[in-house]
Parts: sequence; C-alpha cells; structure tokens
Amino acid sequence: MIKRLCCLLLSFLVLTLTACAPTVSERVLWHMDTAITVRLYGDADATEPALSAADDLLDTLDAQLSATDESSPIARFNASTDGRDVAFHKDTLALIEQALDISRATNGAFDITTAPLSALWQSSEDTDTLPTEQQLAAALALVGSEHLSLTDGTLTKDAPNVRIDLGGIGKGYACDRLLDELRATEGITAALISMGSNVAVLGEKPDGKPWRIALRDPNDATAALGYLHLTEGQVLSVSGDYERYFTIGGKHYSHILDPETGYPPTNGLRSVAVLCDSGATADALSTALLVMGEDAARALYENGALDFEAVFIYDGRVSCTPAIALNP
Repeated sequence: MIKRLCCLLLSFLVLTLTACAPTVSERVLWHMDTAITVRLYGDADATEPALSAADDLLDTLDAQLSATDESSPIARFNASTDGRDVAFHKDTLALIEQALDISRATNGAFDITTAPLSALWQSSEDTDTLPTEQQLAAALALVGSEHLSLTDGTLTKDAPNVRIDLGGIGKGYACDRLLDELRATEGITAALISMGSNVAVLGEKPDGKPWRIALRDPNDATAALGYLHLTEGQVLSVSGDYERYFTIGGKHYSHILDPETGYPPTNGLRSVAVLCDSGATADALSTALLVMGEDAARALYENGALDFEAVFIYDGRVSCTPAIALNP
C-alpha cells in the first residue's frame, strides 16, 4: 500500500510539474536585413500566435524604417527636395526625435544623416581607392542634425542631398516595440529576442537562472570575453569594427564612421556594449560611444543625461562602467 501511494504521489507530482512548465516556442524571422530569433515562453495556445504577431510587427517596422525600400517614407524623404511632402507615421517621427536628442547629447557622435558618408566609403570599396579629402569634405557638408528640422509633425531638410538612415537605432527600437507587444499578450511569461548585435529579454527565465548573454572576442568569433546578466526589460546593444567593414587596398576600415572627421574612429576601441532599459537608446549609444572614445563616454555617463551602463572592449583589455560586471 505504501509503495502504491508513493507511486501515485510521484505520478501526481510529474503531471503537476509538466502542466506548470511553460511551452517554449522559437522562430527565426528575417527583417531589417537581419536574422531575428524570437523565443517565447508561456501558455501553449499563446506562443505561436504571439510569434506570428511579432512577425507582422517587424514587417510593419520594415516598411516604415527602411532606407532602401523606395516606397518607404525614409526613402521618399531622401529622394525629395526638402521633405515637406513626405508623411511619416507618428511613431517614426517620435523615433527620429529621440535620435536627434541622442545626437545632441553625444555632440553629434551619433547622427542619422551619415548616409552620404557611408555611400562614399562603399563607393571607395568598389573602386578599391580611399576617399579623397575633397570627396570627404563634400559628404561631410551634408552631415549633421542641424540640416534637419522637426516641427509640428513635419520633418524637413535644408538641402536636397541630405539623407537619413535609422539603421543605427532601428533594431533597438524594434526590440522596444516587441517587448511592449509581448508584455500586453496574455499567456506570455518570458521572452528572449536576439537581433545579433541587439538582445532583449522579458520576464524571468523559467529555470530561475539569469539571462546570460555572451560578449564575443573581437579577434575570435568562437570565443567569449565574458557574459552579461540581463534582467526584465533590459536591452543590450553591441557595436564593433570586426563584423562589418570596408576593405580597401587589402586593409579593413570599420563601417562605423565619425560624423566629424568622416573616417572610422581611431581611439583604440574594438567594440562597445551598452545595456539599458531602452533598446533605441542602447542601439544609438553603442555606436556613439565607440566614436566618442571611453573618456568622453564616461563623461556622458557621469552627467546622467542618459541612463546606461557600458563595456569598453580593446585588444587585450576590457573596461566597464561601475554598475555592470562582465561575468566569467
């Protein structure tokens, strides 16, 4: 009888734990020229519909934020004379306003008008010839938030060749939008969103362990320098010189360009990881801090205008802001 009762109790516990265990659903989506992994935990009847909703949302954001889709508002603004006839979605205007605020806070180290510079370096890679000073001067004349004006819901530019690109803030913004949608979805208890250089988490990991995200070694794609622990609602963004670059004369030049000089930064930083509660801010700041260098980045941290933590990665050395730790 005792053995029978123990077996029944064990069966009851197994069934109870199985019933309580959340369903895990994962899908890889292709948006924003990036493979995006969305992993959801929750009720069995909630995860798959939520993944489909995430796919739809990303498709909508693609249509709003793309600089290469000729039918998008961004592309039409870039092709226009002054931008007055282009209607943006209110959420896109809010994102542009946030980008301009971050540009001002970083003294222009982050800038959404660097498209002419990127195009020049891409052309230089195609011809295997470094940009000339005259070419750089012409491109730089079109760079700077002072060329844009956002008034009464209308974005305008002061010259026809001024162009914008939200690629440096868009993926982080997409993380924010996905987190908001998943929080409002009944039956979803936790989520992990990975856009490669941007990672966001929702809720607590079902196994009780922290969300553990690796920071890769810039010199070895198979090695991790350490791990960051993320908590509910946090977004991590990483910018570096090791995955995307221009190759000219057999030499690699970072795709991240200094809006002041027109060249890739030369401050020794290989990568910067930024962690905060706003994906858009994290995305923009990871680029800005790489351009600014650690000293200026720490001054920005100290003045408190933007709330973030950061990891500064050099060849053979790692430095962190006070409230963040790189775990082994």
